[in-house]
Amino acid sequence: MKTIIKLIVVAIVLNAVFQGAREAWRYYQLKDAAQQALIFGGGATTGQLHTQILERATELALPLEPENLAVRRTGQRTIAEARYTQPVELFPNYQFPVDLSFVVDAIAATPVRADEPAR
Repeated sequence: MKTIIKLIVVAIVLNAVFQGAREAWRYYQLKDAAQQALIFGGGATTGQLHTQILERATELALPLEPENLAVRRTGQRTIAEARYTQPVELFPNYQFPVDLSFVVDAIAATPVRADEPAR
């Protein structure tokens, strides 16, 4: 009986670790995509960068809403700030909300397009 209980506890812990790691991986994929967009998106407007980051969040099935993403540009420097709440199933059938956010700051590798006000 002790062995079964230990196996159940191990399975629960492994499930929680897997679910948490999977969400962390998606978070870092979005953050990296935002960083890449800012570095190589000097020719894009802030609106286009905003749309590009939101599209990547949709591909990753992350609940990032347009109003929770801000992209602004100051000279060569572009900054993207995002925040969202991701439910993570750490225990079977129990969703634990995790607040995630990041700020990405980059200097464009290509000439910056300054044809619109910051968003």
